[in-house]
Parts: sequence; C-alpha cells; structure tokens
Amino acid sequence: VWVDNKKIAAVGVPSARWITTHGIAVNVDVELEAEGRGFNKRVIVPCGIEGRGVTLLRRVSEERTGGSGGVCPTVEEVGKVVVRCFGEVFGVDMVHGDEIQSR
Repeated sequence: VWVDNKKIAAVGVPSARWITTHGIAVNVDVELEAEGRGFNKRVIVPCGIEGRGVTLLRRVSEERTGGSGGVCPTVEEVGKVVVRCFGEVFGVDMVHGDEIQSR
C-alpha cells in the first residue's frame, strides 16, 4: 500500500510445501530512521523498488493537517480496524484469541 510513492503497508501471502500463510504490516508510529536500530532510507528498499521510500501513518496525518490537529491512532486502534475490515471483506466473524480459548 502506497501513499505519495512511499510504502505505508504491505500484505504478504507466501507459500511453501503446498501451505500458504498470510500477513499484514502497517507502519503506524515507529521511527524508521532511528540511530542504532539499523534502519535508514538507504537500507530499506520497499518491495525491491529503488527510489521509493517508506512512511508512517503518523507522518501522513501530520503532513495532511499541517503538523497540527492530526491525531495518529495507536497500533491497537489500527489493529482493531484492520481486523474488523478483514471480517467484513471476507464475510467472516472475527474472534479475539481470548474468546477462542473459552469456547
């Protein structure tokens, strides 16, 4: 998922030995260029496409509101929306892990 030529999220569906798995990643509010963490713009090449960068939901919110008034949701809030939308798109009832154990 791209915003202004910068990657903000990804969906992956790898397969191996006739088994598929899936995953999703959303860059919400982590400092991608933090010193000492091994991240910087030259190391991260999103989807192997040179000349493209990465961004965060927090940065997009700040840019689109002029740096003020933009409220970035928490990772937990984003996760709840992603799970709800996944259920709606695929027509399934989503159940929290704690609820599965009690069934």
